[in-house]
Amino acid sequence: MNKILNFKGKWRSYQERILNNLNFHLLDKKLHVVAAPGAGKTTLGIEIISRLNKPTLILAPTITIKNQWKQRISDAFLNGEEDIVSTNIRNPKYITIITYQALLAAFCGVEDIEAEETSEEDDEVERTVCKRFSNTKANQIVNILKNSGIKILCFDEAHHLRKEWWKALDYLVDNLEPEQTVALTATPPYDVDIKEWERYEQLCGQIDEIISIPELVKNGDLCPHQDFIHFSRLRVQETEHVKKIYERMIKFLYTLKDNRTLVEGLANSRYMLYTDDNLEAILSEPEFYVSIASFLKHSGRSIPQEFLKVFEAKENELPEFNTKYGKILLSGLLFKHNEEFSDIKDELEKLKSQAKNAGVIQQKSVYLEDSPKIKKMLANSIGKLDSIVDIVKLESNTLKEKLRMVILADYIKFDVTDCSSLGVIPIWQTLKDTFEDISLGVLTGSIILIPDKIKPDLENILNENGLSNGVSISEFERDTRYLKVIPKESCKSHIVSLITQLFNNGKITVLVGTQALLGEGWDAPVINSLILSSTVSSFMLSNQMRGRAIRIDKNNPDKVANIWHLASIKILNTFELLKSVLASPTVSDNEVEQNELYDFGKLCGRFEGYEAPSLEKPFMIESGIDRILPTSFKSKNGDELTEETFLAVNRFMKTQAINRHNTKALWEICLAEPYNSPSKNLTTGVETSLKIKGFTYNGGYFYMLTFWATIYGSFAYYLTVMTRSIIPLFWLTFVFVLIMFQPTVKFIKCGSVEGIIRQIGICILETLAAQGLIKTSLLNVKIKSEYNKAIQSTYFTVENISPEENNIMIKALREFLDPIENPRYIFVRKNLLFDKFFQTDYHAIPSVIAQNKKYVDIFKELWKKYIGGDCDIAYTRTSEGRKLLLKARKSAFSNLVRPKSKRISKWM
Repeated sequence: MNKILNFKGKWRSYQERILNNLNFHLLDKKLHVVAAPGAGKTTLGIEIISRLNKPTLILAPTITIKNQWKQRISDAFLNGEEDIVSTNIRNPKYITIITYQALLAAFCGVEDIEAEETSEEDDEVERTVCKRFSNTKANQIVNILKNSGIKILCFDEAHHLRKEWWKALDYLVDNLEPEQTVALTATPPYDVDIKEWERYEQLCGQIDEIISIPELVKNGDLCPHQDFIHFSRLRVQETEHVKKIYERMIKFLYTLKDNRTLVEGLANSRYMLYTDDNLEAILSEPEFYVSIASFLKHSGRSIPQEFLKVFEAKENELPEFNTKYGKILLSGLLFKHNEEFSDIKDELEKLKSQAKNAGVIQQKSVYLEDSPKIKKMLANSIGKLDSIVDIVKLESNTLKEKLRMVILADYIKFDVTDCSSLGVIPIWQTLKDTFEDISLGVLTGSIILIPDKIKPDLENILNENGLSNGVSISEFERDTRYLKVIPKESCKSHIVSLITQLFNNGKITVLVGTQALLGEGWDAPVINSLILSSTVSSFMLSNQMRGRAIRIDKNNPDKVANIWHLASIKILNTFELLKSVLASPTVSDNEVEQNELYDFGKLCGRFEGYEAPSLEKPFMIESGIDRILPTSFKSKNGDELTEETFLAVNRFMKTQAINRHNTKALWEICLAEPYNSPSKNLTTGVETSLKIKGFTYNGGYFYMLTFWATIYGSFAYYLTVMTRSIIPLFWLTFVFVLIMFQPTVKFIKCGSVEGIIRQIGICILETLAAQGLIKTSLLNVKIKSEYNKAIQSTYFTVENISPEENNIMIKALREFLDPIENPRYIFVRKNLLFDKFFQTDYHAIPSVIAQNKKYVDIFKELWKKYIGGDCDIAYTRTSEGRKLLLKARKSAFSNLVRPKSKRISKWM
């Protein structure tokens, strides 16, 4: 059968690599390609469909992306005369392109599918969620597809699937039974739980090929770019509002000790008076019962020794009662465990009512330092308008008439006229009143604004596209210097590209829009500055938005893009606030930092998916937010952060941002030799600042070696003198070497932090291989474990395994290294010398291994083989096991001091 689609262009090297391996990847009937924005993913997908040469249904997440597929087929594969593309699922052709929303709508029997799709791109219009899924209607659609000979399904950006879409897609796959599926995505959902990942993988198949952003920059298919953060202060009225919310909640919490009915009820509860009889319940949820003890201690009551004995603690070792334990206490008393305290049932009902009035209970959950109201205020603070003005001023002064800036927001906020909220219209209002030297436009699904002076330019573009009567243009009632553009039915599908043309040719220099419409699939290569005022924390969606700015501009080969991320800070010292309300407050160790940096913490989640050069030495391409933060900021603890600290970061960012030549140079440095060698690529692994305390693996080994050498040496010397012969010396030396050989070899491998982490990684890797989860031959696997003295952290990565295998490996290693939570099995390792230096360390057996005791035992044996030492496995779902788990979590090498590891990508 002759090919209907024929590519007219030339393949890039990485596209050619995938196409050359296509036959191999198609063996499992599922092709899954991960390609960064700008990799030519759509073109690659069409070529794959062309080579399969069978009728295909393509599913896209948005109308914009659906139209891109259609346009790309027409421009790059057809001569224009063939009528082979349809966007109507009820009238399929050789290539049929629809959205996931349209599939669900069709399966629900909705006739006006276009209206259903359009609502998806308008963030202010309530989305039509179809809940009347009909097997009868779905079967009708499936039969239409079968009768049209559809054999191939292509999923574009399948990570977008909402819950209601999954049912429709699963039904389609199960009943259509396609010969082949092709999945293309820029950002796999690595940050989801294992069940959701397995569902995604079942649909798309294992990842076959990855095209990374550094590879694209190196190849000249993406421009050099850098991310920057701009911190904004809360406005005065916002700070006062936050303060009032905190005062009300904190006063409620810390005056609970004056509630004698509550205190007496808890002190005389069966858990305090008859601990042994209720041991099972206490051990099943120890934090809740510890919170009761903490509260009683805070209220001046003594804690029964029987209760303290369970936790092997003294009364003065109980944690201070603070917002952390206050939340645990109230959540248990008012919701989860309220029936267990029937003696004070009426008091708890009163308490619940008081908590609601104090703002502590919202949506049937308890919130204190993590109040949703405060989080929302931080995320949508109007202080971010000040940051946007500052950034626009900086970029406008730097780039002048070359500025092509896009600002993305979550909401339109059309009804907000006084800039009292963050959204498209308030941003437009602020900028138009501040700047006269920029040409400002608005592009969303429901409102389009352009400066009145470019009306002739819009009319020319409309005429050129045969759409002279396609829009109505009128003065915008809020500012007559701006025109409101309303597309008519014939122009609705073209209006985004028409306004984009005005932006591309510089008639509009700053464009404000929603992430729903412009955040994905929208193509404007001229963008050289992007402000993400969106509150999205997921690196999937934020990476899509970021992808709009990093595409190359053929008309500007020297393009360098700046991507700005906004974060609110509230310089509102929690401890000082507590002192203003209470006489002697207590604050949890990380409470201040969590309160001040909540919005910044969301940014950290975004940066896990961004790979770019670090701003300070050592220069390297890596992911994670640390790569752009100055050392002066990273070296400070939460309680050392002041307003000046954040302002200093802003100054640092602005200094770096105006130097686009330096951004380009950093990419060149990081991608140059030796990074240019074939062995260098983007690796994803685990970075940890964990310091393994093992006595055996550090100086302790030398103490042991010195001790036994002294004993043997003294004895050998004594025998040599007594017998006047060196034979005893020879034999004792031989025995000594024989005994110490294996420990010495293990010490060489485990004597450093990076060494012991490497050996731990090997134990986990081989266990996963025994489970069949690592199918790659271990003979081909390469393990790297490197210690960075400058930042005092170890980076561990496994090369030559598939992305799915690497994902499992990373999750397992992080579980083992991170603070213990509630694992099924814990690993206990002991170090003992002369009964004097005794140390026990605990680790969680990774959940993927803990599913079967057989593999837990294999891990233990591998530990003995590669690391050695006294070790054991404990099952935590028994009474004794839970006691040990408590001990493990309480130990010095647990939650209090054990740092969390990070998933990091590096070009190395």
